[in-house]
Amino acid sequence: MNGHSGTEFLTQIGIVLGAALLSGLAARALGLPVLIGYLLAGLLVGPHTPGVVADRAVLGTVADLGVALLMFTVGVRFSLQELNQVRRIALVGGTTQIAGTAVLGVLLGLLFGWGAYAGLFLGCALALSSTAVVLKILEERGEQGTTHGHILLGLLVVQDLSLVLMIVLLPALAALSTEGVTALVDVGIALLKAALFLAGTILLATRGVPGLFDRVARTGSRELFLLTVVSLCLAASVAAERLGLGLLLGAFLAGIVVSESGFAQEVFTQVRPLRDVFAALFFVSVGMLLDPGFLAGNALPIGAVVLTILVGKTLVTVLPLRYLGLPGRTIVRTGLGLAQIGEFSFVLASVGAAGGLIAQEIGNIILSAALVTILLTPFVYGSADPVYQSLLRVPRLQRWLNGPTPTVERSDSPAAVCGPDASRVVILGAGRVGRYVSDALRAHDILHTVIDYDGNALERLRDNAATIYGDATSEIVLEQTAPECAELAIIALPDADSTEIALRQIKRMAPSLPVVVRVHRGIDIPRMRKAGADTVIHAEFEAGTEMIRQGLDRLGIRDPEVDAYIGAVRERRYREG
Repeated sequence: MNGHSGTEFLTQIGIVLGAALLSGLAARALGLPVLIGYLLAGLLVGPHTPGVVADRAVLGTVADLGVALLMFTVGVRFSLQELNQVRRIALVGGTTQIAGTAVLGVLLGLLFGWGAYAGLFLGCALALSSTAVVLKILEERGEQGTTHGHILLGLLVVQDLSLVLMIVLLPALAALSTEGVTALVDVGIALLKAALFLAGTILLATRGVPGLFDRVARTGSRELFLLTVVSLCLAASVAAERLGLGLLLGAFLAGIVVSESGFAQEVFTQVRPLRDVFAALFFVSVGMLLDPGFLAGNALPIGAVVLTILVGKTLVTVLPLRYLGLPGRTIVRTGLGLAQIGEFSFVLASVGAAGGLIAQEIGNIILSAALVTILLTPFVYGSADPVYQSLLRVPRLQRWLNGPTPTVERSDSPAAVCGPDASRVVILGAGRVGRYVSDALRAHDILHTVIDYDGNALERLRDNAATIYGDATSEIVLEQTAPECAELAIIALPDADSTEIALRQIKRMAPSLPVVVRVHRGIDIPRMRKAGADTVIHAEFEAGTEMIRQGLDRLGIRDPEVDAYIGAVRERRYREG
């Protein structure tokens, strides 16, 4: 690369990063996810709007690195143990969702005269949600560890792995009528390559990578460790690309290899800053593809495809999950979380257009629908709780979403009416915090009721308390706890939206009942106070104050000084929120 081209390259990267920064700041100032800012930055510096135009050809390679690192870190944070917990839901729900969306695509193809095969190709593209976008939103909202977060990840993994079969089978299906047995042989070879690659991934995860990381870690060089990690990511990506499996799938599988080693947390810590910068470039490059002119000229088919994704795909996701026994609020969040298409849809559309399997027009429609739905995803996903509450107002839908009225189970007597056997405390959430509180109440012989829709978590508490399987944000479920008879309610739900809804419900039913809530983010403190919380506990802050106490104590600071300092910090924290 000569000096001029090097300067041009840096100029282009500077333009894009500057646009991402300004748009990201504007999005944050408006209370929007930074992802929206990145996509709009791409539109502003793209070739389809006036003003400064960035060169997407220059940006493309760096953007590919960004999305590869993004998928790699998704794999690193991925836990095979967590997936194993939702394997039945992921396999049954994911397979049904993919098949149902493919059928919707065929119907669209017949409706617009594109043909059944083109419709099938379209449906397969619509079945693939954006792992990068969904994981980014879950991370921003602090919902990776929630039940719906685990289910979303499981379904996304099934979708991502299905891309291998789609890339192999769709071209073979088109060639079957002309090439016959030869096409079947090609399918067999392609599937063999995929199986060998997956087998190699498992072998590396168990034998190769842990030893390699251990050797590099012993050198004591952070730089060599980071180079090893990035090299592994790129090597797996290139190998998968050469085998026809796709660069992104290779990066994801490389991350899974790392996740099974003892170095996963260190790898994530090292790669995350690189990922955040380069992933921003990827999302800007996606925004550059948005062509307002093509959208306006093809509004009808694009609108139909977008509507199919938002409504049809959501329904074919929700229906099997409900029949698998998941509660209503979880399936609504999961369905709306998958209501977009993204990076793997781009890959499939590119394969179809390059191979002449679909018309370029259909490829552009897939691309446009992907960009529109990605842009809408933060708002669509953010509407999950209001949508759920609206559905509960319809009696039939309420019964379908949450089943029959829940029953209270206790080893001795129910806690359903006021009296000596009534629960004095209601705990919403049977996670770690809920269990700690329940253990303390049990130790002091205080009757209490615990609500959660995690049956395994409730099973561990049945010797402690009355337990109710159900959605803690549902008024019908909360009625079973007789909150008007309780002396205290503790809300230890995993996300702020659920906490606020449950808080408002329980305050409406028992206005004088003291309620203590737990939040993960400081910005949620005033929100919970406004909703009626009597006490708000900021979990991370409280952990930090205890670390301060232990640290100052070991450094010889007297207890009264430590108490005074922590008291002042705590007062300021909870006053300012």
